[in-house]
Amino acid sequence: MSLPPTHLPRIVIIGGGISGLAAAYFLEKMAGATGVKCSIDLMESRDRLGGVILTERCGDFLLEGGPDSFLSLKPAAIELCRELGLSDQLIPSNDDRRKTYVLEHGRLRELPEGLMFVVPTRVWPVFRSDLLSLSGKMRLALSPFLPPLKRSESDLSVTEFISRRFGREVLERLAEPLLAAVYGADVDKLSARSALPQLIAIEEKYGNLWRGMSHARGETGDRKGSRPQTLFVTLRNGIGELVSTLEKHLTQTRVVTRCEVRRIRPEPQGSGYHVEWHGGETHAAAVIVATPAPAAGRLLRDLDAPLAEELEAIPYHPSVIVALAYERRTFGRELEGFGFVVPRKEKKKLVACTWVTTKFPFRSAPGGVLLRCFLGGARNPAIVKETDERIVDTTLRELTEVMQVRAQPLFTRVYRWEDCMPQYSVGHAGRLEAIASRLAGHPGLFLAGNGYRGVGIPDCIQSGSTAASAALDSVRSQR
Repeated sequence: MSLPPTHLPRIVIIGGGISGLAAAYFLEKMAGATGVKCSIDLMESRDRLGGVILTERCGDFLLEGGPDSFLSLKPAAIELCRELGLSDQLIPSNDDRRKTYVLEHGRLRELPEGLMFVVPTRVWPVFRSDLLSLSGKMRLALSPFLPPLKRSESDLSVTEFISRRFGREVLERLAEPLLAAVYGADVDKLSARSALPQLIAIEEKYGNLWRGMSHARGETGDRKGSRPQTLFVTLRNGIGELVSTLEKHLTQTRVVTRCEVRRIRPEPQGSGYHVEWHGGETHAAAVIVATPAPAAGRLLRDLDAPLAEELEAIPYHPSVIVALAYERRTFGRELEGFGFVVPRKEKKKLVACTWVTTKFPFRSAPGGVLLRCFLGGARNPAIVKETDERIVDTTLRELTEVMQVRAQPLFTRVYRWEDCMPQYSVGHAGRLEAIASRLAGHPGLFLAGNGYRGVGIPDCIQSGSTAASAALDSVRSQR
């Protein structure tokens, strides 16, 4: 298969996840606004678009095989939904019942109020909580009086940063399980500067982390006013609605699925790039690689081996999500909250469990209960290779141990995602600088995706938008 010839400069986007789709959308939008004429091609190796975003209906249940929402604090996703005419489809999480629990010594204990970026901002809610021991609470109370870390120490692991600022128990019972749920990460290797940039920035700005967080909490309260902002937002028909709507809006982009790009080579005299796939090839004036970072490295190995090595050195972990639907009358307990996270010291296969029925009630059937359980990540990457039956058995056994759920589900669904969760290891910021330095030598080549500056949907959308703007500028400069 070959792409049709064109006299216009061609921009090729490799990867049809949310980053690549956003790049195509913003390319069309920006090209139209600036009058730049170009041909846009989006190539995806799978038979569908959306990457890890996958929404399914099963009877009266709405299932998400990947992310089920996005953070409202990062505006890129909400702004894109509004541009696409999805404003009336945006649904906030049911924050009147927002509670999260931590499994501690076999018991679910409620997270204290006042958490910001996975750490406490107020001492008294923690002292009233039974999550920390008395010695852990006393260690936390000393935190406001500790001097800031030296700038030379700023790229510490999350383990070093949190335990030195707040104590070991805050790390083990708060930060580690919450970050494992988001990143699937090993906090001993995770970079505090890359995974918790807000905390680093606050400490550097105010000279004291506790004083800075107090200011930040006050500013957030001022912005919210009398109408509290919900933490999570989703779409009425699932996150997959964002993918399908984006696809419908791509009126100037040629979308090709089941097309696995093999490699990218430079054209002679710096006149663009040669993109090859099985059975076809094309010339591109600009290329946006919107794949996971290691896959991008493999594509670029013949173009720039040092760049490829940096990209392939960004670790990724697999994730397994298990959806379980129940009849409420047989479920056996009320769900007062959004779910629970599991610290690694509890030695469970479960990393977290979302009580979807509470978080987004409209996703459950009338009289139904819907749960989403998370396994894998850095703790247990091998589980992605196990059979569905074994994964479900493990999940049900541990739910019985944690929640005393003994009812049999109406149905289950297992979603596997190989190497989908990047880990921003210590040194990640330096690696990004090295990648940027290598890219500077390849005009017209750009990266987008979750492997660089944020793992959430808003981050990916922003990365696609940034790459689109740079690609269009590159094409304009070649005219």
